[in-house]
Amino acid sequence: MITDRRTTLLLERLRTIAARKQRFSYDVRGDSYVYSDFVAPYRIENSKGEVNDLLPVLEHALAHDAIVSGVKDTSTGKTTYTSCRLFTDVLNATRFARTERQSAVYNWNRLEEVSVVDQVQPLPAATALDTAQ
Repeated sequence: MITDRRTTLLLERLRTIAARKQRFSYDVRGDSYVYSDFVAPYRIENSKGEVNDLLPVLEHALAHDAIVSGVKDTSTGKTTYTSCRLFTDVLNATRFARTERQSAVYNWNRLEEVSVVDQVQPLPAATALDTAQ
């Protein structure tokens, strides 16, 4: 179990990073930045239906995959936080994001968002009518 002091320090650390960076992913167990692979966000809602509050995101990350990401909205300056899972391939990352009702994953290797809806879907199994032609 994480101590209150450790939680406070992690919250301060994440807020400090968010103040300096437009986008980041951070491994909260290993105390290190994520610089590679695909980061796919979980969908977290609190009891009020709000999403992306830092404390619930941190708690979720510590209970699951330990990755917290933040993206700053350029128009408001507000950072949106998400608990994420790290993948080495785009297909599994987008499949996970789709099940979590997310619209995109982030590719740290190319520093770009990858839309979940743009990904190629598997073809349906061939029917007897399709093979007869």
